[in-house]
Amino acid sequence: MGVYAPEKAMLQAPEREVVMEIDSSKLPALESDTPIEAPAESHLLPTGQFIPSVGIIYENDAWLSSLFSALQNAGIPFEPIDVRNHSFDLLKSRKHTLYLNRVSPSSYLRGNDGAISHAHALLASLEASGTQVVNGSRSFRLETSKVAQQILMNSLGVDVPRTDVVSNCDAVRRLLDKLVFPLILKPDTGGSGAFVRRIENKKHMLDVLDDEEVFAPGHLMLLQEIVVPEDGSIARVEFVDGECLFAMKVKPQNTFNLCPAEGCPRHPITEGVEPQATFKPWSDVPPEAVAQAREILRTAQLDIGGVEWIDTADGRRCFIDINATSVYREDIQKATNVNGFLKVCGYLARELAKEDAKAPNKRWRGGI
Repeated sequence: MGVYAPEKAMLQAPEREVVMEIDSSKLPALESDTPIEAPAESHLLPTGQFIPSVGIIYENDAWLSSLFSALQNAGIPFEPIDVRNHSFDLLKSRKHTLYLNRVSPSSYLRGNDGAISHAHALLASLEASGTQVVNGSRSFRLETSKVAQQILMNSLGVDVPRTDVVSNCDAVRRLLDKLVFPLILKPDTGGSGAFVRRIENKKHMLDVLDDEEVFAPGHLMLLQEIVVPEDGSIARVEFVDGECLFAMKVKPQNTFNLCPAEGCPRHPITEGVEPQATFKPWSDVPPEAVAQAREILRTAQLDIGGVEWIDTADGRRCFIDINATSVYREDIQKATNVNGFLKVCGYLARELAKEDAKAPNKRWRGGI
């Protein structure tokens, strides 16, 4: 896949022609730490005029401001679809040529408990109608389940942390004599390091189980081995349509929150010690690691996303996470000279052209 430069993409159909121009010079500063209000209206042509368009399914305004601005400046027609307050006709959900899913597994941490279930239902309805969804239902199932992620990665033969899955506190107690400490206790549906705890020994485990809130509401929990990075850093690579945009090293200090979003709150592991995470570009990432990460995303049917792993002192390369809601840091983009949002716009423009060519005169009527 080549770089989508500031050039015109022609979307042609019988008796009509649509020109979309992506101009990187028009893109605003990528200030992901400065939330702006999401567009309240569709960026579409007036009723009666047809143009290929994208529906953006989301729930967190703060992480979408830069993408909305990039799409608007690139001239790509789109409509924000906020699943926090949304309804749709189950059999007539399609309204746009193409959809992009940007719902985060951490939505429940922002009080949006129903966002994940609603997004699952909407994606299923859209795909049942033959609609292409970028980061669709399969990738979203993986995004919202650490268990599913590990099963997929294990099927590809890559190293993953040893893990036990438990349904409640009693199940943990029955496993106590078989567990190797220290270990990590984490929820199946993750997000920003929430509900993740380091457990030092059996006594610590029993003390934690006395806390009624140790299990995230309605979640499976994982008991996972601690994988220690050789240099104290976790590696992450970002992809768009199979192209590796950049790699970075994340060094967390007193936090399990590895979210790259600037301004994302980082809860401390140990009270009284300031939590932080530093992000540095990584130019000499091993090609074989990039190839493994690319294959993970391909198998996950994840068009836009990232993969995290840990390189250990004893030679392990242990893959730990798949991320479908990439948030591109301004400092990393500047350091690598890569505009992630422009790459996303280029990919969406190409996919719009492909989808429009399949049925150029078709109109979709739906309730989204």
